[in-house]
Amino acid sequence: MASLQSIADEVDFIKKLLLKEVPPEHFSMKDIVRSFFGAAFIGSTFIFSRLLIEIPPLLATRHVIAIVVSTLAILTAEIYYIGYQRVENKKARPFGQFWLKRLLTFYAVSIIVSSYLALIYNVIHLVGGGDNVIKLIVAMSLPCSIGASITDLLKKY
Repeated sequence: MASLQSIADEVDFIKKLLLKEVPPEHFSMKDIVRSFFGAAFIGSTFIFSRLLIEIPPLLATRHVIAIVVSTLAILTAEIYYIGYQRVENKKARPFGQFWLKRLLTFYAVSIIVSSYLALIYNVIHLVGGGDNVIKLIVAMSLPCSIGASITDLLKKY
C-alpha cells in the first residue's frame, strides 16, 4: 500500500511540473513584430467586407467613441486575464506597466495596419474620403487590435 501512495505522489509531482503555467516574458521587439502579423491577418479578412465600406458614413461621433472605448476595454481584458494573470511576482511587475506598453503597442499597430490595408486596397476611395476614412480606420482597428493582441496570447512560453 505504501508503494501505491509513493507512486501517486510521484504522479502528482510530475503533473505539477508538466502543467505548471509559465509566467509571461517581458515585452520585446519580437512581440511587436508578431502583433503586426496578427493584426494584418485578422484585418485582411475584414477589409473585403462590403459592410465595412457602407458603415463609415453612417457612424456618428458617439459611435466612433464607442468603438475606441470598446477596443480599449477588450484589449485591457485580454491583457489582464490572459497575460497578467500568469505573472507570479505582481509586486515586481505592476499591472500599470504591464498593461500600458501592451495597450499602446497593440492599438498603435492596429491603427497602422488598418490604415495600410485601407490604402493598399483603395478602400479610402470607396468610403468617400474625409471623416469617413477616419471612421473606417477606427472601425477596422477593433478587429485588428484583437489580432494584434491574440499573438501575445498564442505564443508559446
